[in-house]
Amino acid sequence: MKNVMIVIAILMIFWQVIYPKYQSYKYEKQAREYLKTTWSDDTKKEIASRQPPGLQIDLLNQYPNIRIYQNFLVNAVAIPELLNKQTFQKAWCSQLNGLTAMEIKPRLAMLNVLEQDKVTFYLITKDKFGKEIFSFQQRISACPNFDKIRTAKQGEIIEEPREVTRVPSAAPAVQGSSSERAASLH
Repeated sequence: MKNVMIVIAILMIFWQVIYPKYQSYKYEKQAREYLKTTWSDDTKKEIASRQPPGLQIDLLNQYPNIRIYQNFLVNAVAIPELLNKQTFQKAWCSQLNGLTAMEIKPRLAMLNVLEQDKVTFYLITKDKFGKEIFSFQQRISACPNFDKIRTAKQGEIIEEPREVTRVPSAAPAVQGSSSERAASLH
């Protein structure tokens, strides 16, 4: 009876401590392999199929540094509003919100890999003469929504906070009694 209890205790320890760590390790290994190979190959195919005329886009996967080069083949005029790095960061990081569609354990493993390996995206845009007109880099774990993705439930939609623009308006007029108006005139 004592031997059975020892075996049960060992199995419980294995099941409670060792197996979850093994599962996490397995998911992290799959996430690294995906980011090193499959993601890059899929993204290259997608870029090639949607590449607009007059723009050449290349992806260089030097994991954990992923570089995207955009070269205009025609004259391009830089539009300052589109080259705002904060706006670009917001748009870039919001793409991570799609990770909430993943099951929780693989998602947490993916986020751990992105954080531990310090995966960083670089974007370099050049005009047709090779002059750099925009560059951007973003460490994925530094995205403002990174922790929200970690704590989100599966399938939860993460909404980005919207900027509120306040429009000044006139103060409402308050009508007072005639005696108050007379007192304020003196």
